[in-house]
Amino acid sequence: MPAPEALSAREVALAIDPETEAWRAANARPHALPIAIAHRALRTIASDYDVDGWLGTHPMHVLGTASWRALIGRDRIGGTLLDVGAGRGDVTATLAPLFDRVVATETSAPMARRLRARGHQVLERDLAIEPIEGSFAAIALLHVLDRCARPRSLLRSAIACMGEGAIAIVGCPLPPRPHVDVGARTVDPDEPLGIEGEDFMDALVSMEAMLGRQGLQITRWARASYLARGLPAIEDAIVICERV
Repeated sequence: MPAPEALSAREVALAIDPETEAWRAANARPHALPIAIAHRALRTIASDYDVDGWLGTHPMHVLGTASWRALIGRDRIGGTLLDVGAGRGDVTATLAPLFDRVVATETSAPMARRLRARGHQVLERDLAIEPIEGSFAAIALLHVLDRCARPRSLLRSAIACMGEGAIAIVGCPLPPRPHVDVGARTVDPDEPLGIEGEDFMDALVSMEAMLGRQGLQITRWARASYLARGLPAIEDAIVICERV
């Protein structure tokens, strides 16, 4: 198991992010009461993802583009990003300037429609059970491993799409609370996530061990706030990995 000291040496201390501050200011208030009532009503028959896709509720944010560049250590990567479980593309939009093109996967049809409206190619499939062929400059799995039924299968399929010299960008709330939305219900995942620990650093050490078993090594990482309008901020780890 990697030591916390070894991970601490790879932490990137991010500066104040003006793009994040602007997002906070624009999304400081919760949604209006009629929208909140509609969301609660629809949530009795559908998943959070579908309802947010229908209504355009709970926009999300993690890092601004300048912070992504600082964390990755490059102003631009180029090539194609595979963004796995991209939602409606809020976080995708902040990463996209580092690449020539984005291909997204998304299992929620309403979210997929919003991604296409933003100009991205979208594959409506679950990579855990329906892998794709490709060679991408980077793969992103941001806040998806702790919310899908088969996280290890999904990770393996995504890693298989990494081209020569590609990086993996993985984001996960720590400590994680894995769960899966199935329609109006929330259930446990079919596969264990494999990240343990009840404080941030213990969970991060466990996360590095889990990624290592899949052939990835964390080269850089940062703490971030996972933000969604109207919801409490979640402490997040964003890790940059290379294949070993």
